[in-house]
Amino acid sequence: MRAFTARREGCFDSVDWERVGRRFATDSQSLVLNWPSKRTRAAVEVQHLCTAHANSGYIVAAHVGFDPDAKMPDIEAAMLATNDFALPRAFRQQARVWSRSEFAAYVDKRTRKVVISEREAPDFDDDLQLPHDGAKIRQDVAQYAHALLLRRFIHRSDSRFTIVLDGDSGLARAFVAVFAKRVQREKAEVIVVQFDKEQTNDARNALVAEGRAELEQHTGITPQQFDSIPTQYALEIIDGAVAEQLAKCAPGMPFAWPYHTKSEPNRHIRILTDRGQIAVERQARLMRLATLRSVDAYFHKIRSNIRATARAGRTASSNNRAWDRHYLYNPATLCKIIEIYRFKHNWMGSRATTETPAMRIGLAAGKIYERDLFS
Repeated sequence: MRAFTARREGCFDSVDWERVGRRFATDSQSLVLNWPSKRTRAAVEVQHLCTAHANSGYIVAAHVGFDPDAKMPDIEAAMLATNDFALPRAFRQQARVWSRSEFAAYVDKRTRKVVISEREAPDFDDDLQLPHDGAKIRQDVAQYAHALLLRRFIHRSDSRFTIVLDGDSGLARAFVAVFAKRVQREKAEVIVVQFDKEQTNDARNALVAEGRAELEQHTGITPQQFDSIPTQYALEIIDGAVAEQLAKCAPGMPFAWPYHTKSEPNRHIRILTDRGQIAVERQARLMRLATLRSVDAYFHKIRSNIRATARAGRTASSNNRAWDRHYLYNPATLCKIIEIYRFKHNWMGSRATTETPAMRIGLAAGKIYERDLFS
């Protein structure tokens, strides 16, 4: 699969971005593994960072923040030998992965204000620990590397790309820094999206109804009339209503999207690269299209179809610690499964799939079957 993907993804230069779309969505999810030893009952957590092509659903880049080849004792010894701990991290020889001592200090800082009752204190462990094999990659390093890979994939194109990010400040810094030259040439827009992920289904439905009432108030068109309007004209009406509201806002400021959607309720959007040069009509269109649905849909498929990645079940009897009989113990195995699933999603699909993401983006003429890999 790695060899096949490497050959095909070297063909990104041949993708007609103007035809297939120029938007990407980037987000991360936390994947939990079982603790390897009962002596320290604290979760092992790794970050899964993905960028999806918005129109096709193709997962352009995916990284799990774990290096199976690094050895934690060797890293700590090398950092002590080269006096790395005395240097700012940007000037270290070993800056890519967590050292054991620095991760312990990070967890201590994270849990410093946590209040534990006397009854629970003897049974309490720090809520995170490092993997016992391999090394955990620092999240900011992974974010910069991820952004650099995406830039390498599209650097030959002169199209104007839009990159939509989850509201992680480190992720925004990485992408703005990596795409700075494209931004200066007005060949890239970086947009941050935040929304309320904890809403119940009933609350989401109520917000959607509230948003439709808001749209009727702004346009004078009832929801029933709006549903009968062709999609192209309906979107133009929404853009016009949003442009009127944006005309009163300062450039680069967060904007609360008034017409809630069920998948992203209470959405707040900020165009980081807007310095006043973007017309309000284009701002309105960018904000309407600023969504993380493509990458979030992939994350949902992973959690639904790979039992080892399901959300951690925490109970009061376990002192809110996460353990699951389906979870894995070895992060390297989890990395392989995630890599295999990305290949299946992009190139193979399911039996019911008629057009895979690779076909939609123009990298494949048809579905890839097992026989194509092993023959």
